[in-house]
Amino acid sequence: MVYTSLSKSIGLIGSAVLAFRLISNSSVMAAANQGDPSTAKSVYEFTVNDIKGQPVNLDKYRGHVLIIVNVASKCGYTAKHYAELNELYDQYAESKGLRILAFPCNQFGYQEPGNAEEIQCFARDRKVQFDLFEKIDVNGKTAHPLWQFLKKEQGGTLFDAIKWNFTKFIVDKNGKPVERHSPNTSPKEMLKELEKYFDAKVELKNRWTNIYALTRLIRSHTLSTQPSGLRILAFPCDQFGNQEPGNAEEIQCFVRDRKVQFDLFEKIDVNGKTAHPLWQFLKKEQGGTLFDAIKWNFTKFIVDKNGKPVERHSPNTSPKEMLKNLEKYFDAKVEL
Repeated sequence: MVYTSLSKSIGLIGSAVLAFRLISNSSVMAAANQGDPSTAKSVYEFTVNDIKGQPVNLDKYRGHVLIIVNVASKCGYTAKHYAELNELYDQYAESKGLRILAFPCNQFGYQEPGNAEEIQCFARDRKVQFDLFEKIDVNGKTAHPLWQFLKKEQGGTLFDAIKWNFTKFIVDKNGKPVERHSPNTSPKEMLKELEKYFDAKVELKNRWTNIYALTRLIRSHTLSTQPSGLRILAFPCDQFGNQEPGNAEEIQCFVRDRKVQFDLFEKIDVNGKTAHPLWQFLKKEQGGTLFDAIKWNFTKFIVDKNGKPVERHSPNTSPKEMLKNLEKYFDAKVEL
């Protein structure tokens, strides 16, 4: 493992280089399109906006049992549901880790007509403490990708579309939608179902998938009988959720514990006026979806043997999934 400044380790032009950003407290954010319901395995792959319009990566709820519900302020179910959701949250948020994600929606009888400020005021008057998100559509072509995913995973009676306000999904500690409850089922009536998920264990899926996968990748391509010349350049960055807060010594300790052998560089910024010139160049050469800025931790660039950035991969693409792409550059010749 090498921890050095970029100026001391720039001589890598003759190799296929995978440049990416490394963080020690990873939560991998979905791309700018808010997530893909057709490929997602869990709700953690989606991004939503909170009631104030700020993006929230649902990976923050990892390990919690969730109730995800579409709410409205002028529905016949409103009073009972808000009261009981409050009660469940008060009783189980601390003791069992329950989290409630409420999504205002105006698609059913126009019963959520207010703007964000009015919805916040309504919720505040009812002493709501659970998480409230931006008003969305849950049905039709404009349905939020998260809700497309929920409906795909837990279909409804006769058809999968949400039928009215206060349809509720239970999501287990592994981010999987496991139950769907109609508006006729009150939150308190769901308690027995919730309890079995409170007591369930979290699957010990590796939270460090990117790091371990990259470590295996570099080992397999340096120790083989025909080494490919792969080099991996990892740049710690604290611009996304303040998830790389440590100093250089702490970062080195973190990667040493994970037996990292690829090259680790000084913490940098990758976006904004303070972005390192290398990352400005990478973004210029391989722009992103909708906009060129880096959108989250573990964005990966492939650089060919001639030093040209040739591909850009989102955090949702694992390093192993890039292998076929890498192989075509391993076999390419260096331009003389």
